[in-house]
Amino acid sequence: MRSTFLLVLGVVCLGASLSGCKMLVRESVPGDWVEIPPGSAIRLNRPVEIPPGRARAFVSTATALAGGTSCALEVRRIDHEGVQLVAAGTYRITRIQNYLALVSRVEEAPGATLGFQLASYGDSGGGQMVRFGYHFWLNDGQDPNLMRLTCLGRHDEPASTRPPTLAEIRATLGERATLELGDFGAES
Repeated sequence: MRSTFLLVLGVVCLGASLSGCKMLVRESVPGDWVEIPPGSAIRLNRPVEIPPGRARAFVSTATALAGGTSCALEVRRIDHEGVQLVAAGTYRITRIQNYLALVSRVEEAPGATLGFQLASYGDSGGGQMVRFGYHFWLNDGQDPNLMRLTCLGRHDEPASTRPPTLAEIRATLGERATLELGDFGAES
């Protein structure tokens, strides 16, 4: 009995751990969920400059920012003296991770101009706003400083937001970069 229980538990744990290897992303809002297959890549169509003192540069188009989706290319080290350059090229995606960015906002309570607030209304610094998204971890074989591309959806209340779709990510990247789905073998 005990060995049967352990066998069943082992199979369930194995199944749960293997199912965690897949990452599903929506193609579009009314569309289906699709898997980002192994060998998918991000192609930078032009070099990306990381400003001094920063670890990321936004690669979002202005029209995409108006819709709320943004993508940023991130590096491992910060150069406080000069601009860092990530070369144009194709970078294989090694893994994809769900990401949640929490942002606090300050809410003015009615009558707050007098310095009074009701308990539980703004006394903890305001409500939480969130952005759901993805980290696309990139193969650093070409550039050891390159880390990942992070794409986030609209900044809103938790019940009113969602991660970006593939269509929104592609629109956000515009002509600056391309998300290529498919098996590209060992290229990086």
